[in-house]
Amino acid sequence: MQKNLDQLGCPERPDLDLAAGADPWVFSVQPGQAAALREALAAAVAALASGQWPMWLGPPADATQRAQGHFHLAPELFVQVSGSTQFQFPGGERCLGPGELLLLPPQLLHAERVQAGAAGEPFRNLVIYAEAGVLSCHLAHELRPGLPGVLHLEARRHPQAPHVLAWLGDALDIGRAPSGTAVPAWAAAQQRALVTAALVGVLRALEEPAADDPGEPPLVARLRVLIRNQLGDQALSVRSLAQQSGCTADYLSHLFRRSTGEHLVACINRLRLERAASLLAEGRLAGKEVAWACGYASHSYFIRSFRARHGVAPSQWQARRASAAQGG
Repeated sequence: MQKNLDQLGCPERPDLDLAAGADPWVFSVQPGQAAALREALAAAVAALASGQWPMWLGPPADATQRAQGHFHLAPELFVQVSGSTQFQFPGGERCLGPGELLLLPPQLLHAERVQAGAAGEPFRNLVIYAEAGVLSCHLAHELRPGLPGVLHLEARRHPQAPHVLAWLGDALDIGRAPSGTAVPAWAAAQQRALVTAALVGVLRALEEPAADDPGEPPLVARLRVLIRNQLGDQALSVRSLAQQSGCTADYLSHLFRRSTGEHLVACINRLRLERAASLLAEGRLAGKEVAWACGYASHSYFIRSFRARHGVAPSQWQARRASAAQGG
């Protein structure tokens, strides 16, 4: 017999609307936010297409620099709706105001502080991300003073996801100019067109769910975003995720296993090792830097974990990949 929330010591929170009976990949803490998300997306599409909203690129990633924050293996797009977001990068920062967009390159370490607008309008922004065939878009609010949180999340396993990923990546590639030179007008126009296409792709995925998308409970969909954002944090654990989700660790583990067939702890470890393999394959980071970027408290524990999964130490695995890439 499946235990319910109360039996697991996790009474339902009255402020959370888990969209019961609706799309199982939707998480919302307030009713009506699905419309707000779509309206913000549509407004961004119209503004970009008409050249109204400025768009910025995050600085090139340098994963060798350690600082506060997190990073992802794919581009991440922020659309500021109201209030502002102060982004901090290794060696720089950017304040994003209403009607501005920021596209961050993969592996760029960043931290965010948010605040309401000068007239008291609440902080809101959209965060768009696509990886491994899954597209996610969430509307963020100020969860605690200065800290953003998920107000409404929608995720789709959809054919548009790889296109959105490619368009955002291409926008980053053509948006870079050699140091000391301006981006040509044609490149800036193409960059805006690509980001506009990505936003339209998100809207299309939200309005036209894929027929073969099995869906999953909204709390699990939100959980994947939390894990993705905290994968490099040594403090990431089932307990910390449960605290952020407003339920017990037992309930969260039970729900995740029932929905995915995988233990939550095993999922976190798998994703950390997948990120480690990706970083090692690129060859830009040493083993200790990879361990830190993937949330391992010690290099020796990282080596043991990697060896248990791949049968060899990270350095050996990296050497084999490099040799195979060179045809040796």
